[in-house]
Amino acid sequence: MPGPRDIEDATRGRYQVAQIFPRFTNTLASVTATCARARPSGHSPRRPAAVNTRSPFRSAEAWYGARMRSRSAVLFAALVLLACAGSLGLSACSATRKNELTGSSNGSGSSQSGTGGDLSSISVGTGGSSACGLSCSGDLKKVVDCNGEVIETCSGDGACLDGGCGNDPCGAAEASKSSYGCDYWAIKPDLLNDGRGACFAAYVANTWSSPVHIDVFRQGAKIPNNAFIVIPQGQGQGLGYAPYDPNGGLPVGEVAIVFLSREPMGFGGLPDCPAPSAFPGESGVAGTGRGQAFNIKTDRPVVAYSILPYGGGPSAATSASLLLPTSAWDTNYIAVNAYQQSVIASFAGAQPSLDILAYQDGTEVTVLPKVAILGGSNVAAAAANTPVTYQLKAGEYLQISQPAELTGSPIQANKAVGVWGGASCLNVPVTVAACDSAHQQIPPVKALGNRYAMVRYRNRKTAIAEESPPWRIIGAVDGTTLTFTPAAPPGAPGVLGQGQVFEFNGTGPYFVTSQDKDHPFYVAQYMTGADDPALGGFGAGEGDPEWVNVVPVDQYLDNYVFFTDPTYSETSLVVTRQKSKKSGEFADVTLDCAGPLTGWQPLGDLEYTRIDLVTGDFQNVGNCSNGRHEISSAVAFGLTVWGWGGYASFMTQYVSYAYPAGASVQSINEVVIPPTPD
Repeated sequence: MPGPRDIEDATRGRYQVAQIFPRFTNTLASVTATCARARPSGHSPRRPAAVNTRSPFRSAEAWYGARMRSRSAVLFAALVLLACAGSLGLSACSATRKNELTGSSNGSGSSQSGTGGDLSSISVGTGGSSACGLSCSGDLKKVVDCNGEVIETCSGDGACLDGGCGNDPCGAAEASKSSYGCDYWAIKPDLLNDGRGACFAAYVANTWSSPVHIDVFRQGAKIPNNAFIVIPQGQGQGLGYAPYDPNGGLPVGEVAIVFLSREPMGFGGLPDCPAPSAFPGESGVAGTGRGQAFNIKTDRPVVAYSILPYGGGPSAATSASLLLPTSAWDTNYIAVNAYQQSVIASFAGAQPSLDILAYQDGTEVTVLPKVAILGGSNVAAAAANTPVTYQLKAGEYLQISQPAELTGSPIQANKAVGVWGGASCLNVPVTVAACDSAHQQIPPVKALGNRYAMVRYRNRKTAIAEESPPWRIIGAVDGTTLTFTPAAPPGAPGVLGQGQVFEFNGTGPYFVTSQDKDHPFYVAQYMTGADDPALGGFGAGEGDPEWVNVVPVDQYLDNYVFFTDPTYSETSLVVTRQKSKKSGEFADVTLDCAGPLTGWQPLGDLEYTRIDLVTGDFQNVGNCSNGRHEISSAVAFGLTVWGWGGYASFMTQYVSYAYPAGASVQSINEVVIPPTPD
């Protein structure tokens, strides 16, 4: 089903003008009734958030569409204000139905940015607006009101879309603009030559109430014979794999491992995929060049992750990423590499990388590089601060791997693209062993937030004291002022400029905010290498370097179905929660294997906790184990999954992975960063 971004802005603008008038009468009656029930609060109406004007790159068509939306929104707002004024005055109406005045969608929680609206009224993560109206829960199975109270539970195969139950689960997932979706793409990121041909895999978790059917495509063709899709059973030395039934589909509550590629004659030190791969060869690109991605399609919403290489400790250089469905992609990004180039592995080709993937033909991508792009196979070089445009076909990705980071460089496309940051091998710090791959799919600029809870993984058992790993913050707008709670760690920035990258070490946790949503920024956290002196130095062997996105508080979800890799002997969760806007209290966060979580610690207005699922030599903690899990709350919360190994278990040392379990990817700011030279 085509999403909103598949329609040109001009067409969408004309469509909204044509369609909005028939809704006025019904909505006007609803607004009048709502305002009549409201009590005047005595406050002045909030001034709409200022539209960021740094967007000269927008096309004439986009400008026309935005102008049409703006005109229709103004006319609509005028009618709503008249209705409210007749009931009890302007301020009460403004407070009660803000979403009607901002262009927010009542049902899916999506927004039309750039219409002059107050984006603080969008309830991100639960799919709706904070004004009183019906919206959708994060799992897309419930209709909720503005306070998160369940109004209706969608039965059977039904899904919540536009504040009501319907029969289009994939359409509901697309409208939700979160990590739930039916259309994903996976790219094998750059990897050292020693890892060439390694087993590249994706996890697909069935988040729905009925079986899910999975198809995989490459270069526009469906890959036949589903033997490369398996269902894991058990963990550690007892791990086995059951076949996937393409007719029956992936059962409810199960996770499939999709083995995408493995070169039979690849590097002998890395394990083979335990099943045939969809592509029996090297699917990645070595260094700078162009490659072909895998397209994973399902007929019901799922959550998907990629991992490279697959296989736990013996795979030696693992990294993982939450995948974002195409419904969450956009046209404007900030480039983010995993980290600076390794010092001790640079001789072997370790370097930062960046991947940009198109899923539509005729995609043009313009990059304004902060440093020179060296160029490579079918990739033009470019001078620093000089825009360069690349043409991409559907399923084609551009990879730029080089010693100098492109982090902070603006990226603008004429059609929605996916962006990944990575490193062919990552050392953190750059002089400490060992070296692991790294990749994360990067959210678009519009999904970056201005409030982040920075809570690291728990201490590894070999840690001599509280671990103090690196953190990174990247600016999106000049003049971004940061405030840290409880206090800024040494080296943390006070003010950010567009594209500026700051790195500092700290034990955490920290709650960092900027002055408003029009000053968003990006945050990353890291795990250090296993030979970190803070872990005892050479031979410590527990964990290894990893990099993971930190999800903004305003992009939390209220429900996550996630998967923990059964080949890792240590699995730990980091959970962050916020207070209910209705009650002002924290809500329980309930994990399927542990019940309501405990051990909460304060962090500003938030709280955090950690819980182990597996530890030691694959020892289950309580009723928890590796595999598929579900966690939920009445209020949106954040979840990051960490896995690593050590000498306590057989062949799992010097390895780690991490990913956010999920995220909303709503438009929560109005910032556009064009690739315009200084």
